[in-house]
Amino acid sequence: MKKINKMKVIGVGKWRVAYDLGNRRVIKVAKSKNGRSSNKQEVIVYKSAPSRIKKHLGTITTYGYGYHILVMKKYKRMFPRSKKYKRKLIALRRKFMRNGIIPHDLNSNNIRLKNDGRIVFIDYGNFQKHRKK
Repeated sequence: MKKINKMKVIGVGKWRVAYDLGNRRVIKVAKSKNGRSSNKQEVIVYKSAPSRIKKHLGTITTYGYGYHILVMKKYKRMFPRSKKYKRKLIALRRKFMRNGIIPHDLNSNNIRLKNDGRIVFIDYGNFQKHRKK
């Protein structure tokens, strides 16, 4: 992978680039206004999520510069493509929906496992908070 300013690029999306900071942290840098919106949405979802949901969201350690950057804990364990984990993912999606969060863009590139085997979303910039009427 390419290195910029001594940081290894570990992911490139439409609106953001993710770099490995080398200290078990990842920095997501916005490439555009939409990237800043994605970073902001991740912060909003993370801060407002109840603990039963937050434990399935990548831990945000800091953010700033008008949401231009967001630093998150790095999760290495890939999401298994097994029936067992697909069922767990479906159940987790329902849990998010019951808690007012609509998870979009659920694909294996955006999902990892914590060391304890718990599913964690590492890209939730497209998640939406459902507004109660």
